[in-house]
Amino acid sequence: MAVVVLIIGILALGASSMTCPDGCTRYGSCNAELGRCDCLRHMTGPDCGSELDPQALEQRCKALAFRGVESCMSAKLACPNSCSGVGKCVAGVCHCSAGKFGSDCSLSLGPDGKPRLLADRGYTPRARGPRVYVYELPPAMNTWVNEARLDRPTTRLFQQRLVATGARVADGDNADWWFIPITLRLAGQEQVLALLRAIHYIRLHHPWWNRTMGHRHFVIALEVRLAWEQVAEGGRFPADELDGVNLFRDLTFVTNWGLHKDRERSSWRATHRNATDIVLPVFLKATRLGQMKIVMSRHHPLFPSRAPPELRERSGPFFWFAGRICGDASIPRLDGVWPHCQTTRSWAYSGGVRQLVHYLHHNRTGFFIRTGDERYGEHLLTSKYCFGPMGGGHGQRQIQAALAGCVPVVISDGVLESFEPYLDWNEFGVRVAEADIPRLHEILGAISPEEYARKVPRLRCAAQHLAFSTVTGSTMGESGRFDAFETLLEVLRAKAEHPGVAPEGLRRVDARLDAFMECRGEEEGEGAEGVGRIWHTVLSKVCER
Repeated sequence: MAVVVLIIGILALGASSMTCPDGCTRYGSCNAELGRCDCLRHMTGPDCGSELDPQALEQRCKALAFRGVESCMSAKLACPNSCSGVGKCVAGVCHCSAGKFGSDCSLSLGPDGKPRLLADRGYTPRARGPRVYVYELPPAMNTWVNEARLDRPTTRLFQQRLVATGARVADGDNADWWFIPITLRLAGQEQVLALLRAIHYIRLHHPWWNRTMGHRHFVIALEVRLAWEQVAEGGRFPADELDGVNLFRDLTFVTNWGLHKDRERSSWRATHRNATDIVLPVFLKATRLGQMKIVMSRHHPLFPSRAPPELRERSGPFFWFAGRICGDASIPRLDGVWPHCQTTRSWAYSGGVRQLVHYLHHNRTGFFIRTGDERYGEHLLTSKYCFGPMGGGHGQRQIQAALAGCVPVVISDGVLESFEPYLDWNEFGVRVAEADIPRLHEILGAISPEEYARKVPRLRCAAQHLAFSTVTGSTMGESGRFDAFETLLEVLRAKAEHPGVAPEGLRRVDARLDAFMECRGEEEGEGAEGVGRIWHTVLSKVCER
């Protein structure tokens, strides 16, 4: 009970009045929709008029995961959407001009008293949907936190894309979906409590959660595994908070981890709920794509003519993987003794899959399976099959492979890959059951040249869904129309329009979603098969064995 009282006591400020305190806009931003004065990170008080003393500021900064006051108040911290050009960015937090509000200063009130989005720029939501409302939470829940500590700024990037693509609406009454913009990346009890606090706030200040009981609400939770395990175990939360966990029942989690079956050997508990949740590809930064040479993807119509000689003239391994094999980061034994990792803890890493593949196939002709590779990018772009295993949880090697143009081999029982079941990984990749790892070489060897040739153009289409092209730029000559964020929006649209249809049957009842997942109809007048005919002849020379 104490936790709930504390939450309400902290967050209810402004709930009884729709007018911000006088002087709010001097050191804060007035959220005119709720009558809430949003302070900069170093300010406090009902009107944000009091500056925190050094000790209090240091405590606040550490609580927000900053190393200290200097990094907490750094001018290098970027603001969402650059404050839409109508606010000042102060250490990563927008100080909006009078009359503007929101985490990016994009909102204002219209003559009817309802919020408008970029009203002075003629913003109009796009016709094709979905329409997404973004909850404007108190700064302590989103804009105050240290985004720089995250390796995947997916939540903030998605929120910015909602405006850029025209999918965001300012009035929740006009929405198909409601987005909770909190960053859930770190595993553990605290992220569950952070989500509960956000939901409690939303229920207290807005009508839409209570109207829908959480249906068509979604949150991006990139590391949800341990949090759900702790919820499942019980006894980790105060009684009132544990009862609040039921709030998650109809909430859609957009995650990188599609584990839908328990794995006893790895002590992993199922976290993905097929009926409600969506698996999003891992976001790879542009710098990372450059390091792995994916920016020269063999999917590009001009590959390999624009590639360096080593990519034009060499052939990579038949089956390739380079990366950690043992969970303790040690080098596995090569003397044929099992287990060949130093600690039993390695079984929890990748579900034991990396270790077994290495043990059985590391010395097989045509198979390159090592802990490191000086020619990583070259082999990624020239190998025929690339192993995409799990790691400490979800993996990203299968995403790297697909973007580079290497047919991904996925071995992960009970795990849905990105955008499954809407995206059929069997069409462009190879899924092998863990029980069949001893036969891996036979399974791959039995794939005919004709079957491989059919996978190639399908892989290019799939790669577009797995790439964040609208953020990182094009690597395969694509327009970005089918990129990962656009694919997420298209799936949300279809789910909203067909609420009673199971995910497995959604493409059968929604022709538009089916065409989208096949990259048909809107990419330069050609579908995946048409684009494939342009470049498949060149690609086949690289992959031919």
